[in-house]
Amino acid sequence: MGQAAPFPQGPFILASILRCPVALIFALHQQEKLRIHCEPFADPLLLPRAERQDALQKTIDRYAERLEHYALQSPLDWFNFFDFWHLPDTKNKE
Repeated sequence: MGQAAPFPQGPFILASILRCPVALIFALHQQEKLRIHCEPFADPLLLPRAERQDALQKTIDRYAERLEHYALQSPLDWFNFFDFWHLPDTKNKE
């Protein structure tokens, strides 16, 4: 949402190793109903060895864009098990 945020890489790396399809699923309160949104993300998720880090970053960026899309639709429904609200202080590390 306009700022950098760390996201875990593990789920994407695991999906790449297993060569399994990845779907995104979001549950949002909309018009007083719970609506489930499911969309394909990758089938399979490929992270080629020669460009693995770049491909991984692009995958995470694409995931963040989809998360942002749904979080903006229903901001009070959003929860993430990865605690990036408590980031290390990078300003004083120079």
